[in-house]
Amino acid sequence: MYDYIIVTHIPNFYKVNLYNELSKKLNILVIFTAKNTSTKRSNDFITLDNIKFEYRLLFDGNYEERNVFTNIMSIKNIFKEYGYKRIVVSGWDTKEDWFSILYNSKSKNCLALESTINDSKITGIKGVLKRIFLSRISITFAPGSLHKNLLDQLQYMGRVIITKGVGIINKPKFNSIKRGYKRRFLFIGRLSTEKNIKMLVNLFNNLKDYKLTIIGNGPLKGELIRSANTNITFEGEIENRDLSEHFNNHDVMLLPSISETWGLVVEEALYFGVPVIVSENCGACDLIKYGINGYILDFTNLKKVRDIIINIDDDIYQDLTRGVSEFSLNAKDIDQVKVYDVA
Repeated sequence: MYDYIIVTHIPNFYKVNLYNELSKKLNILVIFTAKNTSTKRSNDFITLDNIKFEYRLLFDGNYEERNVFTNIMSIKNIFKEYGYKRIVVSGWDTKEDWFSILYNSKSKNCLALESTINDSKITGIKGVLKRIFLSRISITFAPGSLHKNLLDQLQYMGRVIITKGVGIINKPKFNSIKRGYKRRFLFIGRLSTEKNIKMLVNLFNNLKDYKLTIIGNGPLKGELIRSANTNITFEGEIENRDLSEHFNNHDVMLLPSISETWGLVVEEALYFGVPVIVSENCGACDLIKYGINGYILDFTNLKKVRDIIINIDDDIYQDLTRGVSEFSLNAKDIDQVKVYDVA
């Protein structure tokens, strides 16, 4: 008898890490609807290595190319073959999700929500469909306050459990360094409109004594490179295993997204000892305490953003790094795993 059958899209490393931890106390079966995706941060963002739980892989290719009907038939056969207390779906966007919650009774259905109030429509036909979907869910695992706000706006009546995350990042060993402030800022992410990266380039074009490094690829890359001054450099994609080097060589992490369902890079920055300036639209802003381990800002207020950046000096920076060191990512992850023990 499984405690959970989990239906999710692809084996992202952070979900694999979470499921590995869950499997130490719970009997779980994970169904991955596809092996890979055409849109990912780096080659090692997806992994089937070191999996310690039982799983089924429905399609050995990119998620975007899967056969939905074949996947649904496979999920149905798994539900029929095995006993289980609850299922967890990872969203409401796919036909596999809808089939899973309609096939099972409401008392068995759980949702691991990743959408926030900033990126999810709550009116019109989409709002109606989300309310119908939620009417079939007894427990929702919500990462943070922006996700809880979405559920409130959709008038969700089931049980809400705050997880404080969407998974568990890789935590490689690294040599901690004594940090001094050198005005070096870092962005890691997809170079696309929702990341608000044009604003960041324009901002640093006018901060010539500050360095900005942009890591990632995306549709805006060429335009950004052409518009950037020499204090802005572009590094392309990097592997997860190379993150520590880049964090060690920079002082502050920036995540100015217009919408961001979570923002794993916030956790990664904190793990490597780097303060974060994060948009109030990012789910992971719950991990930041203003003026303690970073800043939560409205990035449409460019004057405020600029003032915060140029106000950082050596003394303020040392206070921020001290705040980061006092934040325990491990404790946060332990709490995240514990909340699933409701089966």
